[in-house]
Amino acid sequence: MLNNIGIRKCLLALALLCEIMVLKSQTVSNLVATGTGIKWYAAATGGTALLASTPLVNGMTYYASQTVNGVESSVRMSVTATVVTQAAPVAAANTPSQTQVIWNWNSATGATGYKWSATNSYIGATDLGNALAKTETSLTCNTAYTRYVWAYNASGCVSAAATLTQTASSCVTTPTVLSSAASSTGATSTTLNGSVSSTGGATVTVRGFKYSTINGFNPATTGTNISESGSYNTGAFSLTPTGLVSSTTYYAVAYATNSIGTTYGDQISFTTTMQTDFTYTGGIQSFVVPSTGNYKLEVWGAQGGDASPYYGGMGGYASGTIDLTAGQTIYIYVGQVGQGAGGGSAWNGGGGGTCCGAGGGGGTDFRLGGTALANRVIVAGAGGGGSNDTPQGNGGDGGGSSGLYGTVGAPGTQSSGYSLGVGETNSSDAAGGGGGYWGGYNGGGGTGGSGGGGSAYTGGVTSGTMIAGNASMPNPSGGNMTGHSGNGYARITPVVL
Repeated sequence: MLNNIGIRKCLLALALLCEIMVLKSQTVSNLVATGTGIKWYAAATGGTALLASTPLVNGMTYYASQTVNGVESSVRMSVTATVVTQAAPVAAANTPSQTQVIWNWNSATGATGYKWSATNSYIGATDLGNALAKTETSLTCNTAYTRYVWAYNASGCVSAAATLTQTASSCVTTPTVLSSAASSTGATSTTLNGSVSSTGGATVTVRGFKYSTINGFNPATTGTNISESGSYNTGAFSLTPTGLVSSTTYYAVAYATNSIGTTYGDQISFTTTMQTDFTYTGGIQSFVVPSTGNYKLEVWGAQGGDASPYYGGMGGYASGTIDLTAGQTIYIYVGQVGQGAGGGSAWNGGGGGTCCGAGGGGGTDFRLGGTALANRVIVAGAGGGGSNDTPQGNGGDGGGSSGLYGTVGAPGTQSSGYSLGVGETNSSDAAGGGGGYWGGYNGGGGTGGSGGGGSAYTGGVTSGTMIAGNASMPNPSGGNMTGHSGNGYARITPVVL
């Protein structure tokens, strides 16, 4: 018969067990002891041996005997079972794209590592160490996926699986848009250029640009917008903002919008050219050309004077381009609005009125190489004066290639009129003629009548345009207007330097 001491020395039991959550609860069969014919009991003496399927109770003491040569030991080895559990990780927000998902989870207390699998099987799962994310590629857009992750600890215990779910991003994305360099930049306008290289799988419904004077501005929330709406595919597009400030640097981005959202291109910059404006001063003004290049000249003639309730004729408009050399001086004559009824002549060629007739307005012109009338390179015609004496009426508008008739006074043309550069002054009752290339005639001899408008001239420039005061013309303040009112106006703008 074996002695009890010998039995105790031979019998060894495992006191620390893991409750592996992916299996069933630990049972007596999970206890391990070294010996022969091991039996487990719930008490140090007596009692019935426990079945192998008996669930273990955490913290409970179990007793092991062994049987040698048919003799069971009377002394039992005591073992306190400590069942260790491992908490599962908790799913976190994933990061999907069309063909990829970054699976994320939060750390689990006590965990020393994690395993991840596309199937709910711990066997064969990918060991990620202590990483809390797994990037999975080669997925299909707009498809739902389910994945699994387990936590394990230093004792070899494994948690239950945490289930991760995510649908890959929609097969439709926002457009891809590119910003290109601006073109045809002037003093107050430019052409912004962009292109849509991909619609993202949906029709582009809006495309355009945001621009600002602030470098690095956020186009989603700030900036001036210029856009067009419709149904667009891939390709280039251009839009032209106006009303910009001369000699100013702007920043712009192209953008495009589809049913998913809006995408902005990279920021580009452009600088508007210098623009110099001239208003009426009653004297000769000058401009010294800063850089050799091509310049645009614009002139607006003055309006004729009013004889209530009749108005003076509106001023005309002329424009053209000219090549100038650095250091050249160009002279500017900005016409004065016509004097009221009975007033005198207006500066730069406006004929005076008498009694019931108002004076004609002065023409506006640029002169190069001198200040004589022969040095004029471009002229805007001025309006004739209005008259409230029979035959009363509004003054004739400035030209155009020809001015317009007053109620009596004839206009200036390209080859004739009252006089080069000067409208006719009236000596009795009628209105004066407007100044211009050729000035208009007054409103008549001894009877009332309104004066004729002066003509325009573009013989010293290229790409010349002449617009009469009764037609739509550029407004110096932006946009368009019909005829120019008040004093004359002049502008010089670099085109190509």
